Amino acid sequence: MKTILFVLLLFTTLFGDEFEHHSKKHIQKELSHIHLSKEQKKQVKKILYTFRDELKKYRKYKKKLQKQKEQLFVQKDLQLNKFNTIDQQLCKRTKEIENNFLLQIHTILTPKQRKAFIEHFDDWEVE
Repeated sequence: MKTILFVLLLFTTLFGDEFEHHSKKHIQKELSHIHLSKEQKKQVKKILYTFRDELKKYRKYKKKLQKQKEQLFVQKDLQLNKFNTIDQQLCKRTKEIENNFLLQIHTILTPKQRKAFIEHFDDWEVE
């Protein structure tokens, strides 16, 4: 949940172009350690749009699978193999979203920026 809130906060601050002084303040607060160029900021915005959309889809997907697990649990016999399959599907999708996001961010950052980004690496985990 902390990660999602951080992403949403970061996302909203990057899109406040009409309130330039406000967005600069938050960008510096959240990403100052990375020192993004103007072009990189534009690229990050696009990446965050995609990431946000993927998170929305993931939440719906997770909710659907959680309902499947609930239905399995109320049955007479608990089928742990189906429970495990659902958990594996969730884990796989989570890693796909994270890896796609990190790959996109990695391609636009310089080696020095990557080292700075890694300091907050855990903040980008999908929960």
